[in-house]
Amino acid sequence: MLRKIAEIKVPTGAGAREARTEPVFASYDRQGAAFAFYFSDSIVAGTKANLLFVIDGQKVFVDDDVTLGETNETHTFTYPLPDELLNYTGKIDGYLYFDFEDGSHSDEIHFVFTIKKSKIDEEMEEAPDVYIKSFEDVKAEVQEAADGAKETISQKVTEVSDTSDSAISKANQAADDTIKTANQAQGDIQTSVSDVQSRQAGAEKDIAGLVESTESARDEAVKTMNELDYSDRNLLTGTSSEWKEYSFSNWTASYFTYTPEQLGLSVGDTLTYSVKYDNTKDTNNDASVSALVNFHNSYNRVIGSIKGNKILSGEVGLSYGTANIPEGTTEIEAYGAYKSESGNKKLVSAKEHKLQFGTRATPWAPNPSEIMTQKQYDKIANAITNLGGSI
Repeated sequence: MLRKIAEIKVPTGAGAREARTEPVFASYDRQGAAFAFYFSDSIVAGTKANLLFVIDGQKVFVDDDVTLGETNETHTFTYPLPDELLNYTGKIDGYLYFDFEDGSHSDEIHFVFTIKKSKIDEEMEEAPDVYIKSFEDVKAEVQEAADGAKETISQKVTEVSDTSDSAISKANQAADDTIKTANQAQGDIQTSVSDVQSRQAGAEKDIAGLVESTESARDEAVKTMNELDYSDRNLLTGTSSEWKEYSFSNWTASYFTYTPEQLGLSVGDTLTYSVKYDNTKDTNNDASVSALVNFHNSYNRVIGSIKGNKILSGEVGLSYGTANIPEGTTEIEAYGAYKSESGNKKLVSAKEHKLQFGTRATPWAPNPSEIMTQKQYDKIANAITNLGGSI
């Protein structure tokens, strides 16, 4: 069925014999492309048509002795492009000649057209190389991801002795599934290379599934590692589960002073500060105590704070409060405690200071770097980051 027909009007008389249009066909237009030459008068039945096609001055195709039948009322000669001609690409010069039965000849018209390479033809030509290369790349990527995940998770299990058994099992299962998937893929690849073209569509689907499986295993491993009690970690170092006595009249001396960058914090982060107080030491002074964190700007002005609930005189309890780090914060300072009433000096004990992400005060724990050596902590932090997580 001719779906792409380029119409060319052949001029009369002895004028210029050049067509004004330059149609474009594609290499995939086989048995579907044609020229329709329109004449002002009828063409005698039995006339022979000769067509010459030239690329870069070189004759590439000749179709001679095409016998014309009776032309229709529009005086049209339709010439389907042979499939052999569609093997060429680029700009092509075409020439149409007539040989009449009375022995006369006519140089009818010169026309120019283009045949472009269809994308599907390009893909089919390159498919075997691309296909094999894709498999080899995926094999390498999957195996690398599997080995890295297994090694990282194994290190974490060895170095963090108090990690829950269920979390370890979950992380190891994710790594084992990744390696199993990679090994299965390797076997499938080796048996498929000999029949690349016929199995291309199915193989591409296998690759997509393999990559998805690997990414899922990676994400599961990252999730598991992030769940290992890092989300509520104590940002402070030097905190203790032992009581320490403070004596103050208004605020204690600063318990800690950090820049947000030193704690890995950013403007807008939500923080909770908590501390346990024993306010039974000095019953003669009934001042209450509370947790307090101030956010300072570059001018050392307080631009925000975290204030905890009051622990009244004679009480032992947890004081905690939540706030977001305000814009312009350059320093975060905790005073440990403050009293809501003025008066004489107050003696109070405190322990288990904790600054953490989020809005909940979770049970106290020391900073992770104080559980293990700094070198061990850095290795775990780097591993989680390399797998796409964050600390």
